[in-house]
Amino acid sequence: MKKLLMFFRSLDAYDLSLMRRLMNCARLAALCMFISLTLFIFPGFSEKAGNCVQQSIRFVQTGFTKADASIRSFTSNAKAKKKAKEADASLAEKEPETLTVSPEKGQAEDLNMETNLGKDTGFVYDAILGTSLGPMTYYGQGDSRWAEYLYGGADPMKSYGCGPTAVAMLVNSLSPQQVDVTPVDIAEWAAANGCYAPQSGSYHSLIPKALSAYGLKVTPVKDRSAANAASLLNSGHVLVALMGRGSLTQNGHFIIITQLLEDGVVSIADPNSFENSTRSWDLELLMNELKKVYDSGAPLWAVGV
Repeated sequence: MKKLLMFFRSLDAYDLSLMRRLMNCARLAALCMFISLTLFIFPGFSEKAGNCVQQSIRFVQTGFTKADASIRSFTSNAKAKKKAKEADASLAEKEPETLTVSPEKGQAEDLNMETNLGKDTGFVYDAILGTSLGPMTYYGQGDSRWAEYLYGGADPMKSYGCGPTAVAMLVNSLSPQQVDVTPVDIAEWAAANGCYAPQSGSYHSLIPKALSAYGLKVTPVKDRSAANAASLLNSGHVLVALMGRGSLTQNGHFIIITQLLEDGVVSIADPNSFENSTRSWDLELLMNELKKVYDSGAPLWAVGV
């Protein structure tokens, strides 16, 4: 042992470096021998090992993709919220316009959601609508304050946000809780409470769940005749309507029927079109074009305080 120690002490720096290299080569050779023996004894091992490596690579790639999507969604929504706050601060200095509904009736061809979807954008709306329950602030899903906000982290409000926008109008102006909410707030509530439908907008349950959560009374309307709808509007209610294929949409679209006017016509709050909200509409036409779905109280709800 003493002789071995004396031998190592006698080596200079170059010799020690050479010894280390030789030892590393010996380790590498031993590792190669172990791998060769393993592959010889277990011929299927290499295939399994390769599969494990490929699965690991796919897992890491998927993780990076999801992380990147989450970061993009977070960044986009953060910018949208900042823009909304800046616009709100600007609006706070102005008096909102009280909207007057035109006696000119809207026509069926004026209400085609598919051709206008997301086009009523780039504006900041500041208007008050009259309803059977009192004044209501108008919100448009294409409002520049939140048009690009990603509903559910994926779908832009300007195209998929009619549900949260309609609910936000009612809650912001009519809720007994007197809360100040925007379509973004309701979209976040919807996503957190199972009411967001990916690539489809909102589940029909959004209407009763969200409005009830904010203290409003929501009742499904089973008698969807124009006469009964008019009676509800005259007795302290507004109506949330899910429109089907026809004048308003090719698939589905939430609007609010706000009040009964003269000659049996009504005014509406259309989250997708401010212009539609300035016209009067035939109640019979709207009732005939309700979507023929019957879950969660759809397609018509009476809302009261």
